[in-house]
Formats: sequence, structure tokens, C-alpha cells
Amino acid sequence: MMTDSQSAASFTSNPPLGMPDRERALRLLIETGLMLASERSLEAITHCTLEAGMKLCGAQFGLFVYLETTADGETHQLCKFSGLDNAQMRSTLPFLQLDQLVSEHPSADDIPMRTRGIVRVVDMQAPPSDGSSAALVTPFRSLPALRSYLAVPVRSRTGELFGALAYGHAEPGIFAMDCEELVATIASQAGGAIENFRLGATLTREIEIADQARSLQRETASRLHQALEAAHLGTWSWDRATDLLDLDEHAARLFGVPAGTVITRTALRERIVVPEDLAATFDSLERSLDLGENYFAEYRIDLADGRRTWVAASAVPIFNSGPQAVVTGMVGNVQDITARKMQEQALRDSEKLAATGRLAATIAHEINNPLEAITNLIYLARTDSDVSPSVQHLLDTADTELARVSQIAQQTLGFYRDTTRPVSIDLGKQLASTVDLFQRKMSSKAVTCTLDLGPDLIITGLQGEIRQVFSNLIVNAIDASANSNIHIRARRHRHSGVDGISVLVSDHGAGVPEHVRSQLFTPFVTTKQSLGTGLGLWVTRGIVEKQGGSVRLRTCTEKPTGTIFRVFLPVRPADPKMNPA
Repeated sequence: MMTDSQSAASFTSNPPLGMPDRERALRLLIETGLMLASERSLEAITHCTLEAGMKLCGAQFGLFVYLETTADGETHQLCKFSGLDNAQMRSTLPFLQLDQLVSEHPSADDIPMRTRGIVRVVDMQAPPSDGSSAALVTPFRSLPALRSYLAVPVRSRTGELFGALAYGHAEPGIFAMDCEELVATIASQAGGAIENFRLGATLTREIEIADQARSLQRETASRLHQALEAAHLGTWSWDRATDLLDLDEHAARLFGVPAGTVITRTALRERIVVPEDLAATFDSLERSLDLGENYFAEYRIDLADGRRTWVAASAVPIFNSGPQAVVTGMVGNVQDITARKMQEQALRDSEKLAATGRLAATIAHEINNPLEAITNLIYLARTDSDVSPSVQHLLDTADTELARVSQIAQQTLGFYRDTTRPVSIDLGKQLASTVDLFQRKMSSKAVTCTLDLGPDLIITGLQGEIRQVFSNLIVNAIDASANSNIHIRARRHRHSGVDGISVLVSDHGAGVPEHVRSQLFTPFVTTKQSLGTGLGLWVTRGIVEKQGGSVRLRTCTEKPTGTIFRVFLPVRPADPKMNPA
């Protein structure tokens, strides 16, 4: 190891660069700086820096040890070398440590070095004066011909260590003070280029992350929109101070207002909420505001196109940031639940029908024995020779009606499927006999009946069911009328290409109220209060539709009041199983 005086002598024997050499060096520094400033590849930066340093200091071989940070944040140590082959470096590189190539804190006892971590040795083979040269770690430890050695750190502007340049030569005293300064300049330029490269890579990653976040946000928003559409959900927000509602497109469509409409909750509520449901929605909101609880309400709305729908609205309250929590608004969603409400109503009706069926079956079971006894008594009376012809006629009628009562009991109010075979029915005679059956009821209410029956009113069907259809309609007409006339008209008619018979049953009663009309043929809907079960018209429609026909209603509640039921029955049933062989 050389002492300071020996180093000074060596520097003297290796004088500073002359003017031509300095000009070439400066030109090389400028060209290298411009090249490094334009490079956007770490591979190109390290190669350009290493080669420029080789030319500036006249080294025989050189090496650039540098750190590379991957996209996932991991740091790897890489190496680029010049003037050496792979075999020469293979045994050294695995043991090479970047922080051993440069020194952060030089001292008088260390090997000769400059400040800023630069290490420069005039002659690696000179005998050490203090033994410290033996501990010097260089990347060229496997090269016995190494004499001159120079290592310069590559740092960022803030002092972060990016790498180190190391150069060597087989002759001593090659690297003078000028070489050290020139290589340090190159290292500084390389540090700036690597820092810019890292900043650019970081910015690129941040842009990619931001793009991915925006893409994910768009995808999430799209999925949310699709989910809202699939669930028929609309979103809304409400400002308590201004009472203004902000409705999204689907919520606006559910409430029947144009998208983007500025409207207050009070105005929208009074415009569309069914009056009977106003109090419930108001109470739900007030409770949510007072207690700071989630809001939920189900109510009906009337839309401009005449539809009445059910909606369910739910929301979470928004509180102020003050010391006392006060609800300042709400954010929620709204959903059309009309289908669900209809299903719930259908389920309730089914439960009622099931209960009615069980009750009817019990009644039928209990009256079977009395009916059989009465049937036997009528049979005995009919076969008595002392019975007059007029009484015999009454007994025949009683026997026929008793048979129908027995069949109705077995049908259990429409739940029993008639298993009798279809027969040819003279609808004119059946209508006349049905009217005769209710003469006493009509007389008690001072109601008259006019029959207008056309010719050839023959159809094929189940006689008991057809009689039940017109019995239900005539009873309803009698119950709706008092001191007035019922008119029954029957004609052959062709409807939608099908031959059949059209029967009109009209009365001059009060008419069917408007709020009942849409539900008149559903179970348990009646205008007779406690006198009716609400099953007659439902059973009637079921029988007529099974026959392949239809039943329609026309009614008026303003003078002249009245109701007309029109029943169309095909000559032959639509179901082939109901056609006699």
C-alpha cells in the first residue's frame, strides 16, 4: 500500500490531461450527458455510462454494479461489465456487494480514497503500510494482473445509492486525479439519468394504476347499473333542508316523472301516492328522522297512464358533522314490487280457498245423509198413485233440483271437478227452468224477468255446471234489483270464427262500483256485504273458460244505472275431452 507521499509522487508521474486530451474529454462528457438525458432504458443508461467511463480514464476493464427495482417493488442487484469475459467474472459476481465497492466515511487509516465514497488505488500490488490493503474488496479479485483501481459511486440528487462504477488496469498509476473527477462527473450524469428513469417508471406505473382504478370504477359502475336494472331498483337522495329529491333514471321512471326533473318530496308524494297510503308514508319518514333509523315504506302510487303500482322505498339517514347528530337527508333506493304484492295476494287467496274447500268438503260430507233421505222420500211420494198430476210435477222439479243440490255439495263450491259426461243442452229450456226456480225470490223483491230466446240454442257441455253459471248470474241480478225488471237475451252468435251462443243478463240495479270492477272475478270479492261469499262470479268465470267461452261485464253507476253480463259459450267445448264420443 502506498503512503500519502507515495501517492503524491505517483500523481506527479502521471500529470493532468493536456489541452487536446481535456477538450476530447469535455466533448465526450457533453455527448454522454446528452445521450443519457435522452435514454429511457436502464440497460442503455448503464451501458453508455460504463463505456464513457472506460474512455475517460483509459481503463482496460470496467464494471457497473447497479440496482433495479421491479414493478412489484422488489430490488435486484445487476452487473454490466466491459473488457472481461463471462468466465472471468463468473466466480466474482455472486460474492459482489455494492456497499463494499465504495466508502461513505474515509479516515486516515483507510486505503487511499477521496471523499464522496470514491476509492482510488495507485498500485494494488504495492506492499501495504498498515495492512489495510489486504482487506480491500474489489470486483476484480480474481484478476492477478490488477494494479490500478478506481471505484466511483452513482447516486441520486438526494444521495441515494443507485450503483457503482469500478475500473481496473494491469499497470500502476493509470488513474490520476483528473480521471477521478471525470468519472465522478459521468457517475453524476448517470445518477440523474437513472433517477429520471425511475421517476418515469414510477409515473408510468401510477398512470397504469390510475387507469386500472378508473377501469375498475367504470366496470363496477356498469355492474351496479346492470344489477339495479335487473332488480328493477332506482336510487334517490333527499335533502331535508330544501326537500328536493334527486332521482336517477330508473327511479324517475318508476315514479312516472321525466329524468332530471327537479321536484320536492312533498310535491311528488301528493301527486302520485294513493291517498289511503299517505299517512303511513309520512309516519315512516317522521319516525326515521326522529330516531335516526333506516327508512322503509311500501305504498301504492297512481301513474299518469292510469296504472296503479306498488313500490318499496328504503334509505339510510345522513347526519351532520356537529356534536349533536341531526339527520340532514337520506340516500336510498326504490323498487317496483307490484308482482310481489300480486303473488302475496294470490297466496292469501289460495289459503282462503283451501280453507273454504276444507269447510265445503266437511259440509258436503255432513249433508249427504239428509240428502239421501230426502231423495228417497221424494221417490216414494212420486210413486204414490194418490198424488195428483200437479203435485207430481212439483215433485219432479224438486227431485231435479235436489239432484243439483247434491252435485253442488259434491263439487264443494267449485273445487270438485265434474266427472259427468258432456251432453247436448238446450240452453233456452235451461234458462227458462232456472228463471222458474227463482220465481219466489223475484216475487219477494217485486222483480220481473223478461226472456228473449232465439232458436237453435243447443250446445254441448256439463249440464250441472252450465246451470250453475246462469243461476249465479240471475241470483246476482235479482239481488241487485228491486221493483225493476231483469232481461235475459240469448242468440246464436259467431265470435272470432267460433260458433256459439251469446247470453245477456241485464238488470237495472245500482251498478258495480269502479274500485270493485277490476277485481270482480277474483275470489272473495263481493258487493253484498255479509250476504255474499265472493265466490259466485269466480266460479262462473272458471266454468265458462273451461268450456272455451268468455264472460264480460258492462256497468253504469250513473242514471240510468244497471249492469249487463255477456256470456259466450261455444257450441262445442274447446277441450276435446269434453266432447262426447
